[in-house]
Amino acid sequence: MEKKTFPLKIGLEVHGYLDTEEKLFCKCKTSFLESKPNSIICPICTGQPGSKPMLPNQSAMDKLIKISLILNCKINLDKDLIWQRKHYNWSDLPKGYQSTISGAYAVPVAVNGKFNGIRITEAHLEEDPAQWNPETGGINYNRSGLPLVEIVTEPDFTSSEQAITWLKSLVHSLSYIKAIRKNGGIKVDVNVSTYGERVEMKNLNSLNKIKKAIEYEIIRQVENYEKGIIQTRDTLAFDEKLGKTIKMRSKEGAADYRFIQDPDLPVIKIDKKRVIKLKSEIPEMPSEKLKRLLKEYNIEKSDAEILIRNLELVDFFEELSKQGIDMKKNISWITIELLRVLNYNKKTLEDSDINVRPEHLAELISMIDKKELTVLKAKQIMNDFIPNSFSLKEHKDEILNIDETAIKNFCKKVIENNQHVVSQYREGNTQSINFLMGQVMRLSEKRANPNIVKEILKKLI
Repeated sequence: MEKKTFPLKIGLEVHGYLDTEEKLFCKCKTSFLESKPNSIICPICTGQPGSKPMLPNQSAMDKLIKISLILNCKINLDKDLIWQRKHYNWSDLPKGYQSTISGAYAVPVAVNGKFNGIRITEAHLEEDPAQWNPETGGINYNRSGLPLVEIVTEPDFTSSEQAITWLKSLVHSLSYIKAIRKNGGIKVDVNVSTYGERVEMKNLNSLNKIKKAIEYEIIRQVENYEKGIIQTRDTLAFDEKLGKTIKMRSKEGAADYRFIQDPDLPVIKIDKKRVIKLKSEIPEMPSEKLKRLLKEYNIEKSDAEILIRNLELVDFFEELSKQGIDMKKNISWITIELLRVLNYNKKTLEDSDINVRPEHLAELISMIDKKELTVLKAKQIMNDFIPNSFSLKEHKDEILNIDETAIKNFCKKVIENNQHVVSQYREGNTQSINFLMGQVMRLSEKRANPNIVKEILKKLI
């Protein structure tokens, strides 16, 4: 049976909170997720009568430029970038308009890019509205005035899977330049069209929701077409509980927003020297880093993919290699052991209270290679590397392997205290020696060489 085909276009409008210390037009801090409702506000970000915005946050503009460079966009240099007032009536918009560098008469900061095969229409800067709770009717203004980047793609996606894969890659790349707040997430408006006009699904805030919404909407539009229902240009919400889209309103055009130039905000011009400087600060991106790691260090692709998930982790790896460590042989001390202790403590190398130094891990690995330290003892020491690692040179008396005489004494003690297990071993239960070995390792604080312990136990038994 021939598979049915139909026209399909999917485009994304990706919104992310720029990682700045202050809001876009005032000095209020941006730690909105960690704060009580309406605790980080001022007359500016709550739109009080007579209040005037401060000059736009330069850090926000710098991060937007870096994002645009990663997206391979053309930066609009030496052009008048005009702040506009985008008017609409909604309870979370205290001023009655949103300040944005977009709209009918605006020149976007960046245009005509391409990222992972998807064309980028534009990237621009705007402020976030407040947070309205539809269940209580309450409004939290902590979020009002936060700097937002909006990335608009062309309708180049042809499946929900492609859109999700692309978004994951985008967020990963943006994490390398620390442009987007880690705990802020992203919000995505998805445009889908099959037969007829496109619809826009608003404020999808998880990859799972985006995927479900796209797949439902494709089916809905195709079924309606087959029934003779003409698709109009609508704005929809996706109800995750019902698993379906719900019409919010007919889609607005530019005229509906009544865009006008904001008289309280200055025209912005981006200087070429500023762009060159910001470009020089952009690190190697994940895809290029992956290729280089495989070629330069000859490690397994699966290990390299674990490393590049986090810029701090891969930087730690490369710093460790400078300590003369065989990285292919010892990669598990990062991809398994270091991540184990970090995850157990719910921390990352990026956290300000974590200070794990590559030279200290290099000391640990070198001592294992020289058989001065058992692997078990080394793993125990790794547990103590959080939050601050330390030099093992200052603790050698406490961690160095013990000699055979000491091991023999421990073995004698264990045999004496566990005669029933010894009897089991002598009767043919060879696995019982593992229990005895465990007891010796406990007495030696994991400083005894397991192979030597096993040999001595067998001789003594």
